Amino acid sequence: MRSLRFAMIGTGFWAQFQIGAWTEISDARLVAVCDRDRGRAEAVARRFGIPQVYDDAVQLFSSEHLDFVDIAAGPEAHPALVFLAAQQRIPVICQKPMALDLHACRQMVDLCRKAGVPLLIHENYRWQEPMRRVRQALLAGRIGRPFRAHIQFSHGDIRLFDNQSYLFKQPHFAMFDMGPHLLDLARFFFGEPLSVYCREYRIHPLFRGEDIVSVLLGYEELTCHCELSWRTTDYEVFIEGEVGTLKWDTQNRLIVTTEAGKSVKPLVPQSYHWADPRYGFAHSSIVSANADLLSALKGEGQAETSGDDNLKTMQLMDLALQSARHNQVMPVPNDGDP
Repeated sequence: MRSLRFAMIGTGFWAQFQIGAWTEISDARLVAVCDRDRGRAEAVARRFGIPQVYDDAVQLFSSEHLDFVDIAAGPEAHPALVFLAAQQRIPVICQKPMALDLHACRQMVDLCRKAGVPLLIHENYRWQEPMRRVRQALLAGRIGRPFRAHIQFSHGDIRLFDNQSYLFKQPHFAMFDMGPHLLDLARFFFGEPLSVYCREYRIHPLFRGEDIVSVLLGYEELTCHCELSWRTTDYEVFIEGEVGTLKWDTQNRLIVTTEAGKSVKPLVPQSYHWADPRYGFAHSSIVSANADLLSALKGEGQAETSGDDNLKTMQLMDLALQSARHNQVMPVPNDGDP
């Protein structure tokens, strides 16, 4: 099958890693980039050898024959760009978060469904190799039935945000930056929760929005605590089961402990010249995420993170925001339609 032609809209901080990951996939051909900041788009085009540059998305769609578009602009721009692509019957890959409110997310999914246009969400954290291994261990029953879990991602070094200074000014920081990742991981590991309880705080004075978030997800026989904070533990994932524990620690080790003993499996991120090693497995996981999305666009299966699926994650995030605002447990609707 021929390579699929696509354009990238948005050439900011994250786009450079998204584009780098696409260069590792032979069946996708990046033919154009688009950004309102034309100078920034031209710099990215020169770096990656991209032939066409635009500063207007309407002109992009009218000038290029595209098999899909990858939207890496800020989340506030996602709905309008997705609507524009749907009108042109162009399949969409959209960065997380899908949008800044649940109503807009629903509109995006509904419009693409009615237009017969695939809407896929680039949610790469479940594609990190350690997270795939955690899920494999759970499915294999290595620790028995899980009953308690703690997923924690730290913000890391404050200097990592120098290239994303806009995050300091957002009314919400942690919830919209990393919240979708953690809530998607909880769903990836354990399925759909029954309730959500959330507390959030602002500790670091540089941020306008919250930088500490704790979300408690209630399942029928399991409680999962999703925490966004400055590092307070020596692990990112810790799961207790009836016959053992499973831990992914900050030393890049997957540790399974049962009565039979302890298994320790070190893992190392795939190295790419365009990736920043300070981000651990995050950047290398983009390649796997993109490959899964591209396979779906080629008709070779269903993407794990479709718009319909990610809408469930965005519903959990909306419920978490409501819970924090009202300090109460929020039930998750079980009608099957977020």
